[in-house]
Amino acid sequence: MRFKFMFACVLALGLPVTHAQTTADGTVREKFVPITVTEVAPGLFFQYHHQESNNAWLVTDDGVLVIDSRQHPKRAEELLAAIRKTTDKPIRYVINTHAHGDHYFGNPVFKREGATFIAHRDTQRMMQAHHGAEMKRRTGYFKQTQFDPAEVRLVLPDVTFDSKLTLHLGGRTVELLYLGAGQNPGDTLVYFPKEKVIFSGGPFSKNSWANPQFTPSLANWVDLLRKVAAMDIDQYLGGHGDIGAKQDVLNEAQMLSDFDAGMRAAVKKGLSREEIFKSAPFEKYKDVRNYYRMNLFINSYYHLLTTGKPEVALPD
Repeated sequence: MRFKFMFACVLALGLPVTHAQTTADGTVREKFVPITVTEVAPGLFFQYHHQESNNAWLVTDDGVLVIDSRQHPKRAEELLAAIRKTTDKPIRYVINTHAHGDHYFGNPVFKREGATFIAHRDTQRMMQAHHGAEMKRRTGYFKQTQFDPAEVRLVLPDVTFDSKLTLHLGGRTVELLYLGAGQNPGDTLVYFPKEKVIFSGGPFSKNSWANPQFTPSLANWVDLLRKVAAMDIDQYLGGHGDIGAKQDVLNEAQMLSDFDAGMRAAVKKGLSREEIFKSAPFEKYKDVRNYYRMNLFINSYYHLLTTGKPEVALPD
């Protein structure tokens, strides 16, 4: 049975989680949804943070395994406080599922706690090559939150892997899987086989458009999602969005497949980015979170289709 509790003391249950809101100054922000923590299996906790990114942690007798570290050391301190509500055991491992700043900028806090960091080798390469760009991409976030970007420092993995790494901690088994690049080179899936739970990081986010700026192949991304949906899994934990089921994963695969087909058809017709923007494309999915960023997604995927390379690529 799931055990869920809220860290926010604000009732916002009436707000639709799939929409953003525009403030008086024209800034688009996610509508507020309270942060929740759900015990999805004994000792395995999922933190759903709608406005930013999600995390999970596994509590064992020998310590704690944490998945992703948030977008700034101050946010990582909040994550650590949430973990401390469930255990006082030491933090043994932190897994960075991919090289987006909202999933690894909090690493310094867990480095201080003595954690060993694990990531796919391509995630490590992306972190090294694009850390400065990730910092720049989040300038608006730092200003909005008044967080000091100087507090963010690059903490790289201590351990990397190629296709699979199995961890044993306090009698629990955790499998780190790499099925190829989905949203990103290095996309790590964190699988809890006994619990039938997977944390998918970048490739899957329930009812949410994902940024295609980093993907080398949307077709491979769709194939990855369909492979994951075929696994013996009951609960899918995304890097964004709430807890999902198999159908949610398949829904995202279909949405991305439709996006791929629509963009390829537009490019084949010789349409420019601006012409595609004006056509109000993919309105079938307008109620999916992040649709308001569609022009950015179109721009990124247009770049891939016309140059053969993603805007943010794995270094040679």
